[in-house]
Amino acid sequence: MYDIYAYPYGNPDAKLLLYRPNDPQALVLSPKLTREVSKGGSLVFTMTRDHTQYDMLQKLSTVVQVRRDGKEIWRGRVLKHEADFYNRRVVYCEGALSYFNDSSITPFNYKGTLRQFLQHLIDAHNDQVKSKMKCFQLGTVTAALGDLVVQFGDADQYGVGEDYGKVWDILDKLVLKVFGGYFYCGFDAATGYNVLNYCDQAVEAKRQTAQKIEYGRNLLNLSETTDATDLYTRIYPIGSKHTVDTSKWYYKLMWWRDPSKDKHEERWGIMETDAATVAQYLPASGYSYNLEEGWIQNNAAVQKFGIITRIVELDTDSANDTFAAGVQALQQNYAMKTSYVIRAVDLVDAGYDTDRLDFSMYSHIISAPHSVDAVMLCTKLVEPLEKPAQKEFTFGMTRRTLTDRQVANMGTTNLLQESAYTSEKYHQDMLKRLFEYAEQAKKDSDEAAKTATNFLEYTPQNGLVVRHDSLPGKRVQIMHDGIRVTDGTSMVNIQPDGISITDGVGSCSINSGSITFHGIRNKQELWYNSETTFAAQTIRPSGLSGYSALLILFRSQKDGTWFSGGGNAGLVSMIVPVNGVEMSMVYPWNTVHKRSVTVYTDRIVFGEGYERTSSYTTGVLGTATYFSLQSPTSDGWSTSNGMCVPYKIYGFM
Repeated sequence: MYDIYAYPYGNPDAKLLLYRPNDPQALVLSPKLTREVSKGGSLVFTMTRDHTQYDMLQKLSTVVQVRRDGKEIWRGRVLKHEADFYNRRVVYCEGALSYFNDSSITPFNYKGTLRQFLQHLIDAHNDQVKSKMKCFQLGTVTAALGDLVVQFGDADQYGVGEDYGKVWDILDKLVLKVFGGYFYCGFDAATGYNVLNYCDQAVEAKRQTAQKIEYGRNLLNLSETTDATDLYTRIYPIGSKHTVDTSKWYYKLMWWRDPSKDKHEERWGIMETDAATVAQYLPASGYSYNLEEGWIQNNAAVQKFGIITRIVELDTDSANDTFAAGVQALQQNYAMKTSYVIRAVDLVDAGYDTDRLDFSMYSHIISAPHSVDAVMLCTKLVEPLEKPAQKEFTFGMTRRTLTDRQVANMGTTNLLQESAYTSEKYHQDMLKRLFEYAEQAKKDSDEAAKTATNFLEYTPQNGLVVRHDSLPGKRVQIMHDGIRVTDGTSMVNIQPDGISITDGVGSCSINSGSITFHGIRNKQELWYNSETTFAAQTIRPSGLSGYSALLILFRSQKDGTWFSGGGNAGLVSMIVPVNGVEMSMVYPWNTVHKRSVTVYTDRIVFGEGYERTSSYTTGVLGTATYFSLQSPTSDGWSTSNGMCVPYKIYGFM
């Protein structure tokens, strides 16, 4: 059984139930979850206007979680929604991997292992986004990939890096497209961080399901796609630029017969590769090369497909490195891509005690009529949550063919309709079992509807719900584990161990001895001043529009008075809303110090500093001298740049 939950601002204490089968208070239409390697995936569903959480899904800041049989299988955030004439709202959610689109990397250079490079990117991402719901930690990294020593940009540490962009663009361009493999996401409940895993295409025994997909047992339909678009059998590797006085490139010498002796820039090729490098990196058989012309080829692929050449650009700084990287690129890309889209009965849904067929897991696919007998990775899984029997699996991201039959059938699609039809007919009895629970669910739902009223509803899952159509968005829900009061986008959730409060701009949890604000961002320093004097002026820190309040630290510097020395009483803080309203910074000393401050969305205006002055008249009565602090002879304010000097400013909320 699938459930969908939402968490405003990623607050784990503000859990909202969006979908549960047979629950009249948590029904959405056509929920569909799509998971795919190296992509965030998506969740799409439709909410009717009377859904209890209709107004609670704040875009971008609401975490959405999908659970299956009580275990989390996917999480992401609300991205957008579309509403029709009847206010039915189609909600689109994107997966956690998409959080990497929220951070960016400026030009950089790097040399080290690929695993450490991934960790650097994650650290930079976490430092920028701050919000725990968007943060990542590095999970499984296949050793064959993680231990690779890579270099991006000029090896000179003072050189200017040419690689930059959104963190996801860097992951896609410099990792996936260069080294292959795939990403998939998980979640660590202990740390509250998303987990980024990076693996190659080698089969991992611990991630292989015990359940097989077999023709005549649980295979319903199979379609095969063979793509030769990216196939090549010979490559011309070219590396980075360097300065030369004589060209080595074959066609340049053949067409321009007078080789230049002037210094100029050219790209590295393999023409000057030494014999030791060739012996080290070129496989012992099946490959050939021509250093003079600058190419490497796979002989077996040439015999099957002919000579198909590609120019492959590499980030290398010598002929030897270019040759080694070229061999690796050819080994990864010499064959056609083959994938299978499969409809199969997950035997767990049919009541069998076995492993599930699941996303990012390996399964053994056996179908003699289709010449398939291989263990392949589930790279994509589309799950209609209301109809689990209609799940669609995509297996295979391999760049090698499984049978010679694919060569003869290039360009042909959907060859297997007749065989698939026979298999599907054979398994109708299994499908009947899978839909039995749906019929029972409908009966339970009809029975619940009979007992419901317009203002008072009770179900074992949701407890007692009090609401009325004349008060849209307002409701009280009494459950076994607490009481929940909702008004539009605001909610108070009272539980035995604490209280959670959520509104349209933030969320907090109150527990014994602590208050946690999930909307506060008080670690981001926006501005700093080391001087002890400060004239009236306007400052323009970047990013003010992203906050509703600032935390300002300030101090005063007072000269000596009477018989005491000067100094200050330390730092004083105040919270200032970003609303354009003038407020006063006030500092305690032997006299009051003040300075005005006004915060706008694009600037902060500070007024002059002032010190309170007072004059007193003393009198003599007997031998005692006295004066009244409440009754000065005269008073006023004197200006001073040392009063209430702003020190640091933080983005608060």
